Amino acid sequence: MRCNYYRQCSVNHYPYIIQPGDTLYSISQRLEVSLDRIFAANPGINPYYLRAGQVICIPACLPGYTSRIIRTGDTLYKIAREYNVSIRSILEANPGVDPDYLRVGQRLCIPPGNGEASNCTETVTAMQEDIDMLIPESSVQQTHESNYGDSAQTTAVLMVNSDQIRFDAVPVTFHGDYAGHYTEGRNYPYYTDAASGGQRGINVKDNFGVWHSFGYRVPVT
Repeated sequence: MRCNYYRQCSVNHYPYIIQPGDTLYSISQRLEVSLDRIFAANPGINPYYLRAGQVICIPACLPGYTSRIIRTGDTLYKIAREYNVSIRSILEANPGVDPDYLRVGQRLCIPPGNGEASNCTETVTAMQEDIDMLIPESSVQQTHESNYGDSAQTTAVLMVNSDQIRFDAVPVTFHGDYAGHYTEGRNYPYYTDAASGGQRGINVKDNFGVWHSFGYRVPVT
């Protein structure tokens, strides 16, 4: 009998057995499928006369799209990178999805990727959104921004790679991977810490609005 249920529905659809108290609206909300798509998949259905045990067809993802179940720790950024698609295309394929409230077990339809959708611009945008959310939680970042966020003083990045970075404001090279955080040749807001026992510091805001502190020692003469 169950096999017959599946034969009633076309490709990219699956059967649903009406339960007591069901309405098409409640079904659409529970299964996260629009009413328009349910009506299109069930021509002639009478929404005011649903019978318990009646089988209707629920459209799954569109042809070429992939069904993805939300897991613990998922974000739209993570899923977009996993399937090499844009966040915008996922939202367009799933109207009504709240990107800030993904539920474990929720189903998303992932559009086909083109190999280039997750471009640098969208990646930077997603990173900036995450950082904008995290910065207010950091008292250190708040202090930096409050005291020096409006400073017109800038320093140019003379060199940056996965091993080291150098600013024109100080005569030393700092070790660390700052690729992506800073762009060679670009100017960034900065301020310096007062010298103390030969130890100095420079604080520089990066591409995403985050302040980084670099300490260095000046030889005592």
